[in-house]
Amino acid sequence: MNDEVLTSLQNPRVKQLVALRESRQRKRTGLTRVDGARELLRALQAGLKPETIFVVDGLRPEGDVAAALELCRKSNIDCQPVSQDVYEKIRYGDRNDQLCATLAWQPGDLSSLPPVDHAFWLVVEAIEKPGNLGALLRTAEAAGVDGVILADPACDPANPNVVRASMGTLFTQPVVRCTTSEAIDFLRGSDTEIVLTRPQATRMWHDADLGGSVAIVAGAEDTGLTAPWLDVASAELVLPMAGAADSLNLAAATAILLYEVVRQRSGSA
Repeated sequence: MNDEVLTSLQNPRVKQLVALRESRQRKRTGLTRVDGARELLRALQAGLKPETIFVVDGLRPEGDVAAALELCRKSNIDCQPVSQDVYEKIRYGDRNDQLCATLAWQPGDLSSLPPVDHAFWLVVEAIEKPGNLGALLRTAEAAGVDGVILADPACDPANPNVVRASMGTLFTQPVVRCTTSEAIDFLRGSDTEIVLTRPQATRMWHDADLGGSVAIVAGAEDTGLTAPWLDVASAELVLPMAGAADSLNLAAATAILLYEVVRQRSGSA
């Protein structure tokens, strides 16, 4: 660890970390920021190497903080002690793990996805809200998808709120960005079943055969999927709504379908 404590609020590294709250700066530099020990630990365990870890001077690490800092030490990653004032300047949100980091990460393209037999993809089109995207990534990783395809995303996947809501699973699975037409061509070219939900559908979500190569496709929170997906869908399914609500949260609805794939592949009745 660097012995010199960073105390200046005008230090260029401090200014850069603050600037990484903005999408424009993340895209320009190819960097994102990681706030929180759990998220940092998952990035490290996934083999990513942060540029710098900023740690409050005098911190007595425990739990995930201690585990993350130990991995940094073993990997010779620069750990920069900072004053409490500097940390208050650079911190983001309400997390207070007393550390944050800069990390080179951007989504890949479709060519970076590994070849997979019996593939299981999640496709998310034009998603706008970082919290929803983060929740989808967390659920996708838990369900064991082979990759997440972001089609025409309106939300920057490197947004710190995505990192946080995903609990760091943004870094532990393949995540790619492309256009809707590219995503459709990719799926059709690999004989993948394209499955989506629509309120107008009549087929129940558990009545479709989801045991083969499959892509669960979710649309934007307010407008749903665009017309090209409706033209190529292998199955349109419905989630029944018995109460006054006419829809589920995007992440909740998608989770039901992802785990239906898991159920069918496990052979459960």
